[in-house]
Amino acid sequence: MRLESGPAAYDRNYYLIFLLLCIFMGAYFLYDYQIGYPKKNLEAARKALTPLIGAENIPQTLPEIPTRLELEALTNQQPTDPADVYQVLGQPLFTKPGERAGERLEYFVSAYGAARVPVVQGRADIKQVYWMPWEKSKEEIRLQLYCAVIAFVIGLFVLRRVYKAATLRALIDDEGMTYAGRRIPFENMLRLCDYNRKGWVDLYYKHGPQERKLRIDNQKIRKFDEIIDTLCAAKGFDDPRQVAEEAQAPAAAEPRPDAPDAAPASESGTDRTKGA
Repeated sequence: MRLESGPAAYDRNYYLIFLLLCIFMGAYFLYDYQIGYPKKNLEAARKALTPLIGAENIPQTLPEIPTRLELEALTNQQPTDPADVYQVLGQPLFTKPGERAGERLEYFVSAYGAARVPVVQGRADIKQVYWMPWEKSKEEIRLQLYCAVIAFVIGLFVLRRVYKAATLRALIDDEGMTYAGRRIPFENMLRLCDYNRKGWVDLYYKHGPQERKLRIDNQKIRKFDEIIDTLCAAKGFDDPRQVAEEAQAPAAAEPRPDAPDAAPASESGTDRTKGA
């Protein structure tokens, strides 16, 4: 006696589709982190800065600072020396004359926005600083990287499930069954029961002093019915499919023992005649 079975297509394909979804989402987030969001920010910077300095004066790549966080730290410090401002925000990309006497507006441009700092008579007016954000903040762009990492990590776990589903094997020989690498001799098999119409059945067996359960699922193993037939023939188990079908069959309706017999039609007719 020998029966071999490979994996069913459903379980393997289910996890394979899940894996492809994880790869797609990870690549999507990674694209936004490296290309999509930075491109949107550069386009927003060009749109905002072109009227001020001309498109030819805008760099192809913008520095990482300043961000809104650096600007908030600057406003908390309230420095008045422009040199202290440069230590926090870097060097301005360009300057423009302001409306007040002796005022110049210094623009510190980054990949996430632009900070405008007024300098009046050689002193920075921190109370009048202004932040122009682009499309996406640094935190929003970094979040895409985190999401990509999460998607790929989940994909690694799903890849393991794909491998297990694709390499599942069942072998029944004269001495017992090997299922997913687990060897169960016939003498250790106790019962085959708990069949569910959704497509699984449980094999209970002895493992040392303990009783364990192996679930055989038709979405995981291809020759599900053949395995049941072979185990029932080898061990003399009742077919769990038939047992479940009989248990779910409705009982035949039986007449109530205290129910009165129906009166004959002739007598009923006679009574109606007398009553008339």
